[in-house]
Amino acid sequence: MPYKYGRRPPKNAPALRFGSFLSSAAPAYPQQEDYLAKLTGWQMLGNDVAGDCNAVTWANTRRLVTATLTTEYYPTQAQVWQFYETQNPGFDPNGTSETNGPGSSDDQGMDIQTGLEYLHTTGGPDGVSAVAFAKVDHTNLGEVMAALAIFGGLWLGIQVLGANQQQFAEGHAWTDVAGSPIEGGHAILGGGYTTADVRFITWAQETEFAHSFWNGVVQGNPLVEEAWVVIWPEHLGTRAFEQGVDLAQLAADYQALTGQPLALPQ
Repeated sequence: MPYKYGRRPPKNAPALRFGSFLSSAAPAYPQQEDYLAKLTGWQMLGNDVAGDCNAVTWANTRRLVTATLTTEYYPTQAQVWQFYETQNPGFDPNGTSETNGPGSSDDQGMDIQTGLEYLHTTGGPDGVSAVAFAKVDHTNLGEVMAALAIFGGLWLGIQVLGANQQQFAEGHAWTDVAGSPIEGGHAILGGGYTTADVRFITWAQETEFAHSFWNGVVQGNPLVEEAWVVIWPEHLGTRAFEQGVDLAQLAADYQALTGQPLALPQ
C-alpha cells in the first residue's frame, strides 16, 4: 500500500544560512557516518494514513538528538498530532475522510519553514523550543556533510517519484528514475552519508538516496528542495557545536534577520 506524503510547497521566506556561520576552524569531517544506525524501532506515527510527515520528522529528530546527546525521548503519537494540528487546526485523527480526519480537507500537510518557526517561537509539544534554525545549501555536499557532522541530522524537504515507493518496498536506494512522475512532497530526517549516498528515515525505516536522486531534477523541479539544520538546546556546549559553529556570526545573523538578540538557554 502506498504511504502518505504531506509536505506543502516551501514558502521560501527569509531565513538564516548555515554556510554563513559554519566555522572556518571546524575540523575535517569523516568521509562517511551514519548517526541513524545507532537506533532501531522507528515508528510510522500516522504517516501511513495522514499527511503528517513533517510532524513525524520533528518526532524523529527529537528522538535522534536526545538519544545521542542526553536521554532518549521519542515524542508520542498524540504529540505528533498536536504539532500537526498547528497548521491543520480542524484536523481530528479520529475523524474520517468524509468529515475532518485523515484524507479529508482538514488533512493538508505542513510547510517545513512555518513548522520550524513555531518550534522556535512557541516550542514543540515536548516542551522544548528550537534555539534557531537555518537553511543548508543541499547542492554543496561539503556543507551537507558538515551540517550532519555538527548536528547529527538534516530536516529535508523532497519530491517523491512514483518509482521511489517501489524502491522503498524492495529495500533499494532511491534514484532519479526517468519518466517516473512526482507523486508528492515529503519531509524526512537525513542522518548519515557515505561517498555514494545520503541516509535518511521515512515511513519507520532507514534507507538512502543515491546521488542521482540527490541531484535529480524532474520537469524543472529539484527532487531535493529543502535542507535545514535545527539548533536544539542539547547541541549547545557539545564539542561538535563549539568547533563547528561561529557563535558570534550566528548571533549577528540572527540579529540582522529578526531584529532581536539570539537568546541562548541558560
